[in-house]
Formats: sequence, C-alpha cells, structure tokens
Amino acid sequence: MMLAAVLNRLLAHSPVAQSELAAQSGCTVRIETPLKNETLVMMPDGLLAHSEAPPEATLVLSLSFFIVRTHDPATAAQQIELSGDAALGGRVAHALSLLRWDAAEDLSELVGDVLANRLVKLAGVFGGIPGAIGGRLVKSYAEYLRDERGILAHPVEVGRWANGVNALSRGVTELENRVQHLE
Repeated sequence: MMLAAVLNRLLAHSPVAQSELAAQSGCTVRIETPLKNETLVMMPDGLLAHSEAPPEATLVLSLSFFIVRTHDPATAAQQIELSGDAALGGRVAHALSLLRWDAAEDLSELVGDVLANRLVKLAGVFGGIPGAIGGRLVKSYAEYLRDERGILAHPVEVGRWANGVNALSRGVTELENRVQHLE
C-alpha cells in the first residue's frame, strides 16, 4: 500500500498522467522495485489502489533504472522490463514516466509557501555544486556499470536487441498466419 500512496501523491500533481491511468480503469498492474513490490488497480479517477487480483501486466524497475533516470529519463524508460499485457504495461509505464516530484510543493505543507520556495532556492544555491558533482558521480557510476562491468546494457545494444525482438515477433505472427491458412 506504500507504493500506491507514493505514486498517488505524485499523480495528484500530474493531471495528464492521472487521465492516462483513468483510461485504464479497472486494470491491474504489478510494479516491482528494489524496495517494494505491489499489485495495483487503476481507479476511475486515475489514482492507484492496492489489489489482490492477479496482475494483467508487470513492470520491473531495477536499481539501474533509478540510477539512469536521474540523468537520462528516456534511456531509463527503455530499461523497464514488461511482462504480461505489453500494451497495458506500456501505457502505464508512459503515464508513470510523466511523474515529477515538486519539493517546494511538499515543503509548503509543512512550512508555508514563502519559506518552502526560499528553502528550495537556498538548497539550489548551496546544493548546486555538490548537486552537480553528485549528478556527475551518478552518471559516471552508471557508465562504469554499463561499460566496465557490463552490468547495464548500452542503449545502442538495447536498441538492436529490441529491433531483433520486434523482427522475431513479426516473423512469428506471419508464421502463425500461414499455418492458419494451411488448416
């Protein structure tokens, strides 16, 4: 239920993502992260609720997804592992990719709008250099995992693999159609 609460908090600030999920009302999806796994159902208002029903699709978000997302959201989106209903999983993944955290908004509930904006601005000034260094460190670590350790796939390799899977899928579909015509 914790994952649903976190995602619903972010969805409350993203009407576009919320409407995309509302279009999938009643569908269930399992989201697996390094910290929490949960099966969720899309509600008519575009929010998520915990579900005990079997999931129609599963999205696996590995640790590398979160590392890469900090500096390259497009590449991170390609690292989501989908199983089950691929169309549903893709639509949910797209809706979730639209989510952004607004620190000032969350702080404003605790300390008020003016102070929250000043704190975020101050953190940007003082955190700018460490933040930039931290961002470079995360990017360097992701490149190390990808290039040196071979743990992460290079985006070009992932693209080739995806193209191969798509070609294989088209071939299987053509073969199924031919077999049906022979019967």
